Amino acid sequence: MLNEEKGLEALVARLTPALEATGLAWDVLFIDDGSRDSTPEILRRLNARDARLKAVSFSRNFGKELAVAAGLDHATGDAVVLMDADLQHPPEIISQFVAKWFEGYDVVYGQRDDRQADSLPRRVFSKVFYGAFKAMSGTTLPDGAGDFRLLDRRAVDALRLMRERVRFNKGLYAWIGFKSTGVVFHVPPRHDGGVSRFNIRRLWRFAL
Repeated sequence: MLNEEKGLEALVARLTPALEATGLAWDVLFIDDGSRDSTPEILRRLNARDARLKAVSFSRNFGKELAVAAGLDHATGDAVVLMDADLQHPPEIISQFVAKWFEGYDVVYGQRDDRQADSLPRRVFSKVFYGAFKAMSGTTLPDGAGDFRLLDRRAVDALRLMRERVRFNKGLYAWIGFKSTGVVFHVPPRHDGGVSRFNIRRLWRFAL
């Protein structure tokens, strides 16, 4: 998360009952990617209220890919669910992830049902990038899949062996293999009414 002071309480209000609904022991690890607002203070209050709500705070903004890597390094569960903090990854889908995990899948990824929330230039850019990635790497990425997913401990440990600093996590998820399946979900608007911080310029730099 980055500067999520306005949405943190709303996130926890939906995330906690969604995790309780799984019937499993759980904890939450927030990765604060160098927030400049009151996000760190709110995280401390949340931890004081419920010790299962934990956090790692960066000294500066390192970007989403490294934030995910840090989360995997510090997560201790038999399975790990990755999700964004802006509620575009609905917490209620976690129960479906867990059900597939119990069926024997090591990786359960969320699949967006459409990309209509994205601008036309962003959709075109994404199509070109993923086509080029597949041609150059030989690795096929599932349609509509992103970071929202459940990873079994075996998959987490495999990802932790890869220590590159410049990362493309979606490519790494596909590259490690393991038995995988998808769960379709609808992407709602951001809870704060804002827009993605990943503009075309940042996407271009990331692609390069």
